[in-house]
Amino acid sequence: MLFEIVTTGSMLGVLGASYYKKNNLNSDHDKIIKIADNCGLYTKEEKIRLYRRRYNKEKKFTEYVYKIPLGLELEDFQDKYGKFKDGLNNRSVRKINLKDFKELKLDKTILKQIQNIINNREPVNKEIEMEYDGMLIFRVFDEGLTKDLPYTKEMLDNCKGWEIPLGVTYKEFVKHNFEKMQILVVAGQTRYGKTVFLKNVITSLINNQPDNLKLTLIDLKGGLAFSRYLNCKQVNTVAKNSKETLEALEAIHTEMVKRQEHFLSKGWEDIGEAGWTERHFVIVDEGAEINGFEKKDQADRALYLLGEIARMGAGIGYRLIFATQYPTADVFPRQVKANTSAALCFRLKNATQSMVVLDTKGAESLPVGLKGRAIYQTDCDRLVQTPLIKNGFIDGIIKPHIVMKPRSESSEPQNSKEDTKAGEYTTEFKEI
Repeated sequence: MLFEIVTTGSMLGVLGASYYKKNNLNSDHDKIIKIADNCGLYTKEEKIRLYRRRYNKEKKFTEYVYKIPLGLELEDFQDKYGKFKDGLNNRSVRKINLKDFKELKLDKTILKQIQNIINNREPVNKEIEMEYDGMLIFRVFDEGLTKDLPYTKEMLDNCKGWEIPLGVTYKEFVKHNFEKMQILVVAGQTRYGKTVFLKNVITSLINNQPDNLKLTLIDLKGGLAFSRYLNCKQVNTVAKNSKETLEALEAIHTEMVKRQEHFLSKGWEDIGEAGWTERHFVIVDEGAEINGFEKKDQADRALYLLGEIARMGAGIGYRLIFATQYPTADVFPRQVKANTSAALCFRLKNATQSMVVLDTKGAESLPVGLKGRAIYQTDCDRLVQTPLIKNGFIDGIIKPHIVMKPRSESSEPQNSKEDTKAGEYTTEFKEI
């Protein structure tokens, strides 16, 4: 009797799952077509037409490829992203878990138990991606992007060189490589993950490049976010106000000019040809506060110096991360914006702010209250969940690098291919 019930239930589960998958594919396609029609995404002559459909079992998504009418573009469909997503998630689905049949209790309620298993319904939680490569590509994922992604040692170990763990998309683990993309803009409302991400970057770099890393940290929210790194041997300074910020940036600018002159005298084109391994990271948290400096000439000078780092620093070993929660056109130094190679954008208040950071809308539509969710922009835009790094984990990583005594700073690492005599080239730091 029990064998017959379990066998019958199992067959129903298999048939139900098969029926769901077959009809789910058809209904998603039908919904996409209908939503496009309702949103006016067609011309007098034609509508979008399905060209190809395939299901990826490993990553659990269905890819629909459509031919779109002449006169329409990808942005027309991206502007309706919310309508497509809501339309694909406007119902619950029957979900049969075969493991539940193994937990049946052999009593008089057994038929009721089987009914509950077969009639179990769960809300749909699908996510979508859109791309264009001559055809409109819709990827409909069976499950949404994870909302909880802890930072782990495995993530850290998976990053080599100057890579840091940026997060996960629907399909893959994503790393940011500062050798390939030297300037990164980070933006987002408060409490959405911006500062946590900066701590992820700092901790990862200290762990993976302890002997080649130099850090200038500018925290214009008072210095609390970066205070635990203050005594790390890799940290040159933690600037907390306008005076300290200007001193740090002036010192870096002097250092850069001398280094550039040194490269010219040696005939080196960049750090790769010089064979140097040191990288100097300048990380600014809350760049918008620069505009609030008491003296306008101080603000103008600070923005100019940041622009110079962006303009001339990449080839001679400098990396810049500029972060703000108030992205407006006057906040970003022009040279920073012009030379930015990547952006990470958490939720923003409105489409105007999103346009400033990404040159497109979207950041204003990220989920309300969901920390760590962001748009990562390089040569394309990807929705990512960034990892949450906890202070206890940070302390364990940086503890071996804490020094409690002053240390001598030299702007030029003694690791070029050419043997350099002591004192031949030394940068002096002077207070301005």
